[in-house]
Amino acid sequence: MKSYKKAIEENVPTMLVFEHAGMHDAVAVHYLVKELKEKFGDKAHIIPVDASYNGQYKVDYKLKEYPTYIVYKQGEELMRESGDKTIASLSDMIVRSL
Repeated sequence: MKSYKKAIEENVPTMLVFEHAGMHDAVAVHYLVKELKEKFGDKAHIIPVDASYNGQYKVDYKLKEYPTYIVYKQGEELMRESGDKTIASLSDMIVRSL
């Protein structure tokens, strides 16, 4: 698996999905990530990041709630959403950054 720090620098949209072990909807987020990976294949990177292992993520990425979805391309943050999202809204975030 590609390092997320390298992936966000590429000219391919990269969605970081920040999760936390205590999330009430962890299973749903897992399935959303799986669906997004299947839908976009090589057109986008979808990378789950378990923030419960490293508290510095909360500071570095200014996370206020989980899950948080951040799309990067060429090292630039393009958009960010937090909370419960549908596959359609997350897909839209990626499509807009292609």
